[in-house]
Amino acid sequence: MNLIIDIGNSRTKTAVFDNTKMISSRVIYDQPENEIKEFLKKYDMTGKAIISSVTGDDRGITRLLNKCFPIVIRMDHNTPLPVKSMYKTKETLGNDRIAGVTGANALFPSTNVLVIDAGTAITYDLITRDSVYRGGNITPGLSMRFKALHTYTGKLPLAEKTEHYPLIGEDTISAIVAGVTGGILMEIEGHINALKKVYTDLKAIITGGDAEFFDKKLKNTIFVVPNLISIGLNTILEYNVKTT
Repeated sequence: MNLIIDIGNSRTKTAVFDNTKMISSRVIYDQPENEIKEFLKKYDMTGKAIISSVTGDDRGITRLLNKCFPIVIRMDHNTPLPVKSMYKTKETLGNDRIAGVTGANALFPSTNVLVIDAGTAITYDLITRDSVYRGGNITPGLSMRFKALHTYTGKLPLAEKTEHYPLIGEDTISAIVAGVTGGILMEIEGHINALKKVYTDLKAIITGGDAEFFDKKLKNTIFVVPNLISIGLNTILEYNVKTT
């Protein structure tokens, strides 16, 4: 059994894999260390684990894992990968981004894939059919855009995402919701369409907290893979065990 721990900006995701098959997953918002202790008791795990953190605040959880598992990998820019990275500043590349393209490569081998992670930030990352990560783009996510408009202006209220909104806002709230949501949808479609001109057989995958919200509204065919980062981290864990 493999334990996967992915610490993001606003939540921690845990998953249990039996080799490459996910058998359980859980999202934790508060006190992840205590929740993980209960998780370990439930599954009585003694196999191997990998931990990835975008915040760097994982020392307590890492110590806990080291007590429970003979093999623990703490993901960083030096961790060996089953894909080749062309990113020029690997030390600044988020673990979630490289894990996402690794997961995409495992799910769709020998395929050009654009990975869209719609979370606190929205990232667009491209891995090509030769298992080479080419790089990607970063932009503010949905909630971040709402908060930015509210924080950096004098009068604009704080809006929230809604399933239905007009093409053109009829008041300030609907103008913000339509502008932010519609803008992101156009952005996503634009990235996909631009890359399809270069990679005609491109597949697009979306993951992250807002993945299903955007998927319902996109015109392009796109695959929703909620556990893509966990799949990628498990692939990296298995690769490291096999090659060491």
